[in-house]
Amino acid sequence: MTVALAAAGLVVILTQSPASRLSSDFTINYSAGVLVREGHLAAPYDQVELGAIMGRVAPDGAIDPRLPFSLPLAAALPYAALSLLPFEVAFRLSQLLSVALMLVAILMLQRAAAIGGRKFTLGLGIVGVLATVPTWGAFTEGQPTAWLFLGAAMVVLALRADSPALAAGAGMLLAVKPQYLPVYLAILFAARRWRSLGAAAAGGGIVLLSPLAGGAGGLSGMVHNALSANQAVAIRLNESWIGVIGPALPARVATLTAVALYLAVLAALWLLAWRRPASIMGFAALAGTLAVLASPHALPHDLLILAVPAWLAIVLYLQRALPNPIPALLAIDLAVLIDLRGIDIPLGPLVMTAVVAWYGWQFRQRAAQQRRPPIGRAA
Repeated sequence: MTVALAAAGLVVILTQSPASRLSSDFTINYSAGVLVREGHLAAPYDQVELGAIMGRVAPDGAIDPRLPFSLPLAAALPYAALSLLPFEVAFRLSQLLSVALMLVAILMLQRAAAIGGRKFTLGLGIVGVLATVPTWGAFTEGQPTAWLFLGAAMVVLALRADSPALAAGAGMLLAVKPQYLPVYLAILFAARRWRSLGAAAAGGGIVLLSPLAGGAGGLSGMVHNALSANQAVAIRLNESWIGVIGPALPARVATLTAVALYLAVLAALWLLAWRRPASIMGFAALAGTLAVLASPHALPHDLLILAVPAWLAIVLYLQRALPNPIPALLAIDLAVLIDLRGIDIPLGPLVMTAVVAWYGWQFRQRAAQQRRPPIGRAA
């Protein structure tokens, strides 16, 4: 089934129509890159200027010019380089670069926590990632989600080797979607990787403050665009808790609720990290999953970052700390696939929540059994 899903993903990616590529998120980022390359550093957050470039890149209304650019300015730098190329060539090159980043991420996970032999692990990782619906979305939308996957994998590797350089790179990559950075910082804090924690926070801070290169208005523009992202697309398309409850709320209330949910979960994770969980790998798997469920904005392609907690769950299964996670991962993938058909209530977050609750309970039960002495020794 996994191989069949991977083959289906390749078909979806390779047969994408030119019109679909023009209407993708890549057009937004490519247009922001054009503005940065031309020296207009504040313009990506000005909807009038950005919309004008988007109309030039994708004419005849191929994309809604009201869609905002909400990434840090530093994230536009690669797109500024890609904007030197024709749109179609730049889109395909971006996909190839994403493939390379995913391969590096898998190799890093294999080094941090191997599932099997190198060749087996690499093959399993490639097929497993290609089999996920979020990967299809990341490639067809031209989103920088592979950056997040690599950043999260680098954090896991930093748990094994306290490397400030590695952690700084991880922080910079995760800051592209800022809601994920504090969660992975909490993982480093739980492991008491102090040098890596400081380096990751510094690297992420540089990226988050990069809009200041265009003036003070750039930073406020990024924050405004990020908070209004759910108003630009249907909130029910979010594969997080806000996608389930948000459609029943007024737009402003939904935004405040999304931020409140995120902050509450973040505070709970940092509290758990402060108490120093017995299993750092278990905590990392839990935190990585809750980072998506509590995210104020998590479209299907954003779920690619779940490849990291999924990998850790397989390692925990091999250590007999969890049941086999493959059926649960396939159930989540199927739920997201159904969500792409546009049903009223997203199934993805509901299935993910059920999976987290069940596997969390199983983890606690098995941990308690391992702590319990054998009957003969107790006697």
